[in-house]
Amino acid sequence: MADATLDKFRAKFVEEALDNVADIEESLFQLENEPDNKELIERLFRSMHTIKGGSAMFGFNDLNAFTHNLETIYDMVRNDKLQIDKDIISLTFESLDYIKQLLDLGELTDPDDIARQQEYVARIQKYFGSAGNGPAAPKAAPAAAPKAPAQPETRNYLILFEPFDSLLGNGTNPFFIIDDLTALGESATVAYTTDVPAWADFDPMQLKLKWQVILSTDQDVNDIKDVFIFVEDECKVEITELPEGDIVGKAEKLGEMLAAASREGKYLVAADFEPFREEKKPEPKPEPKPAAAPAKKPAAAQPAEAKVSTMRVASTKIDELVNAVSELVTMQAQLNLLAARQDDPAFASVAEQMEKITRQLRESSFEMSLIPLQGELVRFQRLVRDLSNKLGKQLEFVVEGGDIELDKNIIEHLIDPLLHIIRNSGDHGIEMPDERVAKGKDPKGTILLKAFYSGSSVIIQIIDDGKGMDPAKIFQKAVEKGVVDANAQLSKSEILGLVFASGFSTAEKVSDVSGRGVGMDVVKSKIAEIRGEVSIDSEVDKGTTITLDLPLTLSIIDGLLIKVRGEQFVFPLSNIDRILSPNEVTFNTNGQGNMLIYSNEQIMFVDLNDMFYQQKSDADQSKILLVRHADKRVGILIDQIVGEFQIVVKPLGKFMRRIDMISGASVMGDGSLSLVVDSTRLINFYNQKRYIKQQA
Repeated sequence: MADATLDKFRAKFVEEALDNVADIEESLFQLENEPDNKELIERLFRSMHTIKGGSAMFGFNDLNAFTHNLETIYDMVRNDKLQIDKDIISLTFESLDYIKQLLDLGELTDPDDIARQQEYVARIQKYFGSAGNGPAAPKAAPAAAPKAPAQPETRNYLILFEPFDSLLGNGTNPFFIIDDLTALGESATVAYTTDVPAWADFDPMQLKLKWQVILSTDQDVNDIKDVFIFVEDECKVEITELPEGDIVGKAEKLGEMLAAASREGKYLVAADFEPFREEKKPEPKPEPKPAAAPAKKPAAAQPAEAKVSTMRVASTKIDELVNAVSELVTMQAQLNLLAARQDDPAFASVAEQMEKITRQLRESSFEMSLIPLQGELVRFQRLVRDLSNKLGKQLEFVVEGGDIELDKNIIEHLIDPLLHIIRNSGDHGIEMPDERVAKGKDPKGTILLKAFYSGSSVIIQIIDDGKGMDPAKIFQKAVEKGVVDANAQLSKSEILGLVFASGFSTAEKVSDVSGRGVGMDVVKSKIAEIRGEVSIDSEVDKGTTITLDLPLTLSIIDGLLIKVRGEQFVFPLSNIDRILSPNEVTFNTNGQGNMLIYSNEQIMFVDLNDMFYQQKSDADQSKILLVRHADKRVGILIDQIVGEFQIVVKPLGKFMRRIDMISGASVMGDGSLSLVVDSTRLINFYNQKRYIKQQA
């Protein structure tokens, strides 16, 4: 049991350490543009300190030693002994990659891994020796007075450490915290036991001890606060500066004061130490320094219940909740069907209330499964930075709409395609600086990731201001590779879409970044797996825009149930613009394909009877669904509309996955099966079929 509990805490530490690594990466990108930002440097240092402290607690000794060296660099930076520069930031990025590996490996046993760590440590420690020669050297250099200045820098602090009951439950040993605190200088400690219950009422998981520490140290107040970084939300901490003087050295007098405080259960205050000021040997100063007068309570000192605005939940639990709600939606459909068959108003009322609650629960669970795209942007920034260094190009990564939220399952499938698209933009799209200048452009190229909502979809665009794509060259390459016939008549969008063909590449040479013709076809298939669409628009010497059209969620949708020749199909309600009857439109089936006229607008339509059963529909008896496709409206002829339902979309088997027009299936309340139609792919398939017929 003990091992299982330790593994649980180690897993939690790894998860939180990775969050800290992500926070460090984000801070590094900001620090690159603001190298003198003290807040960013403190934020970096505290995150590293948190990783170091937790790694020692949970047995990641190699990680602890490595992070200590990296942390030392930023401790020197924050104390103005070293100037931050691009080389330090690059080394930190490399070190973070290595920290991720150490979190995965745990202990190092392989000689190659050990040698690699030694190599990293040697590179880091080079900065230790060079600190005195850096820009801030004058602050660290005075050599004439070796020890005299140290005495005035020593200060006395009274530190209250009052753990909450939850501290032990997270595997924290408070005595380790006391040890870290007393290691900062000379100290004396008093423990308060007045709240400790009798043995009969004793609960080993409820910590009732409290401490006060009198610390004489030459360290900064921030160093004292850093001791509590890992538990700042699980304890109350107060730091008060005491009068200058030899407080800890007066052991007998101080011991009597501490014993009395512990016996009476009364906390000491700064005024209790005034007598020590009078006994100070050097000339007394007229006034104590006001800067660190009674310390403000840190955020950690607030009541615990005021802080719990968010909580960490395992993604598997979210998946289980969404699956359970999905089953509930199906059961709700059955309940509605039974209520419709019963002539019982009370039963119908219960079913209606249950449907309302189910919908609320569905929306809440759906929102919980959404995560912001912002959390994944650091890796894209890192990719662009690495590409800039590797390719010798000046690249800038810009984000608009990073707060957009998507289903976590969509995010997981989206990362690799986005990485590949951004890599292509940096390698193929953006020109070298001298080439850009010759074209009258800024030598620095921009890659913009833009995200925004569009109806019930999310649109993500990757836009670069590079050399763009030449449709003539793409068509020529496609002919050479046998992708299309030389006599084919294709529109610009169709030609640009050829880059998604397997093995197709516009790169003139293969590099270690891209150019082997493997990737864009995978991008298209990966996006298709999550019911998304990808398209390209490009202008020569102006740039390229790649657009991803993605659903908000994959599991539960509002759908319109329809019938064609007695078979049931579902269209996502979000895709439907309008439902028309035959008397509202005029049909025109001429040589240009199926067309209808509605409100003086000529609209192409798809006949589902013809598509699925190779039989024409009776136009006078059909219903027409107007759906959005790209920037146009397209009609879909069906036989019958059944109604609106909440639909649980289940994935298809391997055999059915080859049918692009069908994105999933759903079990209805009466147990029947309905196929979910992807209107975008249905229309694309119809257009392709029509094009082939015209060519024949």
